[in-house]
Amino acid sequence: MQQSELDFIQSLRQSSHYIEQHRGKTCVLYIPGELLENGERIQTLSRDIALLHSLGLKLVLAMGATPQINKALQAQDIAWQHHHQCRITPTEILPIFQQTIGQVRSQLEAAFCQASNQQQKPISLISGNWVIARPKGVVDGIDYQHTGQLRKMNHEAIQACLESKQIVLLTPLAYSLTGEVFNLNTLEQACEVAKLLRADKLMVFQPENQLQNLPAALNQVQLAQLTAELPDAQKLLFGRLQTLSNAVKRIHLLNQEDPSSLLLELFTRDGSGTMIFSDRYHQIRQASIEDVGGILEVIAPLEQNGILVKRSRERLELEIDNFIVIERDQRIIGCAALYADYHDSGELACLAVHPDYQGQELGEQLLEEIEQRAKHKRLQQLFLLTTHTHHWFIEHGFYLASPNELPMQKQQLYNYQRNSKVLIKTLTHS
Repeated sequence: MQQSELDFIQSLRQSSHYIEQHRGKTCVLYIPGELLENGERIQTLSRDIALLHSLGLKLVLAMGATPQINKALQAQDIAWQHHHQCRITPTEILPIFQQTIGQVRSQLEAAFCQASNQQQKPISLISGNWVIARPKGVVDGIDYQHTGQLRKMNHEAIQACLESKQIVLLTPLAYSLTGEVFNLNTLEQACEVAKLLRADKLMVFQPENQLQNLPAALNQVQLAQLTAELPDAQKLLFGRLQTLSNAVKRIHLLNQEDPSSLLLELFTRDGSGTMIFSDRYHQIRQASIEDVGGILEVIAPLEQNGILVKRSRERLELEIDNFIVIERDQRIIGCAALYADYHDSGELACLAVHPDYQGQELGEQLLEEIEQRAKHKRLQQLFLLTTHTHHWFIEHGFYLASPNELPMQKQQLYNYQRNSKVLIKTLTHS
């Protein structure tokens, strides 16, 4: 069997879990106009979205057209204004907006028609007057004219379309109750429909340079901290995403230069972009005998480097009741152990996080869980032995001690040749 065939089989095995996990879930996808400028990217994206639809996902697309509108205005030598990073839409250029957005939508629909032809069943991409707009009005003395903002959304009608296995398309054009046409921010629409539908996922394509320094995963606390440090151009986006914390479980930021990042983000364990999660992306739980293989995989690199004392599978199986693990998508990515048989002291041991997942404060979460379990057992202190990471433990409340301060039975086992540093932390009980 060739390597390419083995790679395909391995990829299929890994993705099968996610295929089942995403079936029937609602996903809102924001597609900026920059992605839709390139015909090849449109074709790739349309094929991938058609594939997602065939796998049972319910999809809402929010289509942007900013660069296309800019080019159309430039072609007619028409200048435009912005205020607070929002375009002003005068009445006289509104027909250019309508024509340009119609062209972009037509290109997208044509690509979907071609992609649908490759599926067993035809796919309907539909749009309608689900979004009711109102004028943005006058801000700081500036009249935004036909630039509007969302007044309300008929999400029940959108949900009905999704239940009938249609893909919903939102465009920048929306209408008021008096029949006026307005230019709306489609990212705002994407966020609102995701909130109203309580979507499982919001996927947002962004420029590659705005994703480069972002971690693979962020919780809501980290998102708030990051938002405060961002430049104004990004702060608007991340501030908007913060408002969705209680409504949308997962928000994914993807590279708009690579439409294939959509499938990689959904169907591989570590994805391709940045994920913002409001639910628990992983769980910390008591280890079981079935976790032994996963724990060995996590601690093996640390044992090889001499950071941890080597444990045999047999020993680990015998001591498994002392261990807790962090599990993410059915994979063990971290572990720690508490040995509570030293009278009023407990030993913290084997705290480890897989190298691929370090830097996400998982070690802190493991330590916190061990401390809570030690307090539940009415232990007065934790101690540990380490040769490499004592500074990290000091930062988390431990102090350096001598081997003579260890419980007597642990002193008798202390390896002076290894010369491990002894750290102790006093536990406070409420």
